[in-house]
Amino acid sequence: MPSAPPPPPKPSLPRAAALGLAGGLLLGGLGLLAAGLRGLFGTLECAGLSGPECELLQQATHELGRFQSLAGGALVALGSALFVLVRRRPPVPPQAP
Repeated sequence: MPSAPPPPPKPSLPRAAALGLAGGLLLGGLGLLAAGLRGLFGTLECAGLSGPECELLQQATHELGRFQSLAGGALVALGSALFVLVRRRPPVPPQAP
């Protein structure tokens, strides 16, 4: 006699909140990573600035872009790790004798 299929899992508020947090970390991290990479590899327009001012602005933009890309990468890693922790796994089928 075949057994009845298992009931569907109940919705879980903490799991849904953790998945929302993981999605927010991933999206925020990707946005910060994009902004940082634009600061690192983008060109800066120095119209109306003197030489030292332009150099200082370029150095500051480069350093800020480096920090933003590092923080964005860390947020993406945290978000993906949290997603892996709270994802739903299929139930293990019982082993036949």
